[in-house]
Amino acid sequence: MAKTKVTFKTVRIADNDWKILADYPDSEQREIKGFTSKADADDWINGDRKIAWLRSQGYAK
Repeated sequence: MAKTKVTFKTVRIADNDWKILADYPDSEQREIKGFTSKADADDWINGDRKIAWLRSQGYAK
């Protein structure tokens, strides 16, 4: 069985308000909120917090 690929996209809501959209194949899109800048959201995507979040969702070991 192939691994499920979750894709992430940063979205600006306001000057200091950013969120990440997580797209799951054959599932509802999820929002991760509470980022103050694009750099903050990018750090989340490229760091350990993404792996921890994927584990909490059952998509990583």
